[in-house]
Amino acid sequence: MQKDKLLIIFAKAPVPGQVKTRLTPDYSHFQASIIHQQLLEHTVSNLHHMKGVDVELHCAPDQEHKFFKYLKHQYQIKLAVQSEGDLGQKMSAAMHNALTNYNKVALIGSDAPAISRSYIYKAFDALDVNSAVIGPAEDGGYVLVALSKSHSEMFDQIEWGTEKVLQQTIDTLKPAFPILLDTLWDLDRTEDVARFNLILNNQ
Repeated sequence: MQKDKLLIIFAKAPVPGQVKTRLTPDYSHFQASIIHQQLLEHTVSNLHHMKGVDVELHCAPDQEHKFFKYLKHQYQIKLAVQSEGDLGQKMSAAMHNALTNYNKVALIGSDAPAISRSYIYKAFDALDVNSAVIGPAEDGGYVLVALSKSHSEMFDQIEWGTEKVLQQTIDTLKPAFPILLDTLWDLDRTEDVARFNLILNNQ
């Protein structure tokens, strides 16, 4: 039986030197990995229990890191492993596989702390009128993609990690222009850490 809604959270294991590398040299590799952990737990704690929505944490390179196991135990979240390939191939595979079991699927990363439950629900609601929904990021990428049918083309030939990601993705979907949600920010630069700390301090 087809289920209704799934939220996938993509996350890398918090290994120093492999996550949030753009924060160096202002932060050490270890400090950057701690910020990554804080971002990931913030995301999971806010979104792991949404009414009518299943949530999965898709881990890279596998689900064996102790922090992933902690999140699974602490928040009772289901873990899965990201597929092989570049980011586009990983996302395409995750969305395609999920859409065989769910009517609507949304995928986010763990580094956009402004994403709220209401933002996720807006994405799912928008899928009632369009099969593709995107949440733009201030840096020219996006913080969310939601689909009600597979659009593998939107993950092909994209210059990931550049300011061209959003526009290139929109171009691949023409003439089926996606619905765009409000633009949010993600944490990539040193100045973004202060914005994140404000969110944490106001919780």
